[in-house]
Amino acid sequence: MQNKEKKQGIIAGVALFIMAILAGFSFGYAHSNLVVDSPEITFNNLIANKTLFFIELSGWSLIFITDLIVAIALYFFFRNVSKQISMITALIRIFYTLILGIAIIQLYKIAPILSLDNITTDQTVFSKTFSNLQLFDKLWSIGLIVFGLHLIGLGYLSIKSTSVPRLLGYLLYFGGISYTFLHTSIQFSLFNTKTLNTIENILALPMALAEILFAFWLIYNGFRKSPSGIKS
Repeated sequence: MQNKEKKQGIIAGVALFIMAILAGFSFGYAHSNLVVDSPEITFNNLIANKTLFFIELSGWSLIFITDLIVAIALYFFFRNVSKQISMITALIRIFYTLILGIAIIQLYKIAPILSLDNITTDQTVFSKTFSNLQLFDKLWSIGLIVFGLHLIGLGYLSIKSTSVPRLLGYLLYFGGISYTFLHTSIQFSLFNTKTLNTIENILALPMALAEILFAFWLIYNGFRKSPSGIKS
């Protein structure tokens, strides 16, 4: 593997690792603690934790940027495996990132309300704010269907590569299929809420590990001096 490809791999790996931390905080901690089933309680949470919301918003904005960086870096990393498939895979991630960007705009629409000195607390404001949050969740979920296709593309490129461990390729395949299946099920209400929660809990670990392990390998491979020409 050429040094240029290794450098692109390091860029992608570091960006993926940063993204995982940002997503863990922005969604796993901030969003999950601020947003509940009740529009009024959610709004009160936002009022009481303005700083947390704005930090979450900053996190999503950085995720948007790092997603674009990853898409471009991985295109160059896998270009010699298959230029066409690598380009398609990159474009799929860019498309997902654009959907995420539209979702993030819904959060930005809430920011002016929280920035007011005298915030109006009536049912209309509660409902409008909650609608923006629900639209964010819906758009991001739709985007994750597309994101799953991106991971499937990465799985294919990884398996075809002579340097990426084959196990990582299969894990990316599984992660991609899991994302697409889960969020397609959510959008079309294929299962009841309890079943969906069970499926999500089962698939959460392999979905998370797919990109995280790939990120660690990209960084490791980039700094490794001896080139790997053998399939693991």
